[in-house]
Amino acid sequence: MSIDLRHALWGPVAVLGVLLLATTARAEPVLPLETWETDNGATVLFYATETLPMVDARVVFDAGSARDPDGKGGTASLAAGLLEEGTRDRDAKAIADGFARVGAEFSARANLETTAIRLRSLTESDWLWPAVEQMSEVIARPAFDQADFERERDRQLRAIESRKQSASAVANDTLREVAFEGHPYGHPTDGTLESVARIEHDDMRAFHDHFYAARNATVVIVGALDPDEARRLADTLVGDLPAGEPAEPLPTVPAIDEDRVERVPFPSEQATILMAHDGVPRTHDDYLPLYVGNHVLGGSGFASRLMSELREKRGLAYSTYSHLLPLRAGGRFVMGIQTRNDQVEQALELMTDELAGFIEQGPDDEELADSKANLVGGFPMRLDSNRKITEQIGLLDFFGLPLDYFDTYIERVEQVTADEVRQAFAGRIDPERRIVVIVGPEADDDHDGE
Repeated sequence: MSIDLRHALWGPVAVLGVLLLATTARAEPVLPLETWETDNGATVLFYATETLPMVDARVVFDAGSARDPDGKGGTASLAAGLLEEGTRDRDAKAIADGFARVGAEFSARANLETTAIRLRSLTESDWLWPAVEQMSEVIARPAFDQADFERERDRQLRAIESRKQSASAVANDTLREVAFEGHPYGHPTDGTLESVARIEHDDMRAFHDHFYAARNATVVIVGALDPDEARRLADTLVGDLPAGEPAEPLPTVPAIDEDRVERVPFPSEQATILMAHDGVPRTHDDYLPLYVGNHVLGGSGFASRLMSELREKRGLAYSTYSHLLPLRAGGRFVMGIQTRNDQVEQALELMTDELAGFIEQGPDDEELADSKANLVGGFPMRLDSNRKITEQIGLLDFFGLPLDYFDTYIERVEQVTADEVRQAFAGRIDPERRIVVIVGPEADDDHDGE
């Protein structure tokens, strides 16, 4: 089968064209979605593209590391990795050969909140349906063989050990632990050496049986299919799953009520600093003003205030940044920098001053206009491939966002005011209540966070 590459980007290009229309007449939806439920209760979202004979399908379960059993962090990641190791009828080689034979791409991966299982295939029947049926088998009937479990657990332990060689990875893992202390978000997705060692073979089947259920799943389909084909595809992918129930809501992320500094010795030339403050869940009304404001403060690369003050004016680092971490049950606002060990205190002071000044004053008119223009101009790039479209649609459902979210995004960004940014930052972020993680060479113990 040959594909005319002149048409290979038609679907994404069509989306870009609609996005441009949406800034003026908004004559049609950016992503006209069809949605329904399968007979066993899975939510399906379908976006039909044209010309390119490809389909991207994703089954998303509320089964990320936040659902790991107590004391057994890394269970979700281990279960996802084992999906590729075989089913009750086929071993890992047969699974890999089956997808390769029809030119399909398959992957399964757990993150903090979800496990996503992905398929990319040509839509030609002789190629598509064998891939879809095999993916269904992988999802519903994994083998979880004892030998595969032990091998995959060893691989995961090696990956954790490898992360300990990266100051950035150590800083991020430590920040999650202390910034979400006592919450299901508070451990690395792959777990720790101690927690993974506690995971037993039976935990795999128990985790799968509990969370891999149709009512705990969303199926996203993007590609050159008609609605009947999309329904058949969704039914095939999840039809053999039990109906089950949605996962229980997670507890609300607690507010940070202290100023805490966590130092982690690390043999590096520089210190890695991460600073976390309270944030908001993804669906909070203040999310968009915080998002637009963060673009000014530290989310726009070299154009941000943090880069101007700490890199350009002070020469403290090559890069410094800030970002929102909005989750279902809460969130954090995170600032970061890498700098020389003897400049740690200066960098911390300047980052805190910049945040405090921004909370008090907000962005000026020029900064706000530039931020909006950058966000609006960059928005089409979030939907410039079928893979990205599939990811974005999946996020809509997982966070409970309206299906017309993309239709109104540009308008809502353009309507954010400087006062809304100031009020959102002032109401949600307190510079004096923070979690600081410093990973780097040993230093004098003269900073106790008070």
